[in-house]
Amino acid sequence: MPRLITLIVVAVAGCVGGCCIGTPPRDVAHALARVNDNLRQIDQPLYASGLTSFKLRDAEQRTRRIIAQEARMLYQNPRCLLFDVKSLAGTVAQFGSNDTEYWLWIEPEVRKLWLGSWEPIDSGGGSALAIPPNDLVDALLLRPIPEVDANGEPPLLERRGLHHWLVYMRSDGEGTRSIRLDRCEPYQPREIVDRLTDGRIVMRAVLKSYRRVAGEGPFTPRHYEMYWPLDEAELRLDVHRAKFRPDLPAEVFDTPTRWSGEVECLDDVVAPLSYAPVEGDTRS
Repeated sequence: MPRLITLIVVAVAGCVGGCCIGTPPRDVAHALARVNDNLRQIDQPLYASGLTSFKLRDAEQRTRRIIAQEARMLYQNPRCLLFDVKSLAGTVAQFGSNDTEYWLWIEPEVRKLWLGSWEPIDSGGGSALAIPPNDLVDALLLRPIPEVDANGEPPLLERRGLHHWLVYMRSDGEGTRSIRLDRCEPYQPREIVDRLTDGRIVMRAVLKSYRRVAGEGPFTPRHYEMYWPLDEAELRLDVHRAKFRPDLPAEVFDTPTRWSGEVECLDDVVAPLSYAPVEGDTRS
């Protein structure tokens, strides 16, 4: 009897603040519906603000870091995005995209604008950016997740321990994307992992602290951790405020046209579709 009591106490203590009963998904369709019924409610421009940090390597392989700076994000489906990083001097970096193009610029140290079009990526190619724009839009999880993969097949629903994962074939055919679903309401994704066929992780995104937009809208994450280990890049975002902006003018997402620094067209850069291991490479 004392052993039984001890086990009960340990179980209860381990669940304080962290356990829920929840309702497991019945099948793939049920799992997808619970996620996408929520995300389809993001049907107008969304504004969010908070703090961000990121690290990436530039073309000269120098590490660039921005730590705990103010961030402003504007988003409109399906992939119009402005992610501004601010300091006391104003905006110091921007990740952006619209329906046809994407871009990144950093100043004052770099004074360079990287610009590319979606067409090569949509055709199965990659991006030369250390933080790929398609990964960033996907990891922010502000639009419905696909109901089929690039081959037109629905994802698999796998149970791993206590968790259920949706598993897709990656669009470039070079591995899989796995999405871990929360066991608790609102049953939204908690983790996204892209792996190559040899098992190495290309991208990992952790999503936490779901709350409703403006207190009554759809649930969105308020804490993001995104990693690209093969490129030694990462981005973190803590959202302090989120609301809809139906009055947002469409031209907000126009491609930058006034830029006094260097411009590099990413469509001219051949991005790797996979990462060939090199001798002695232990990255994962």
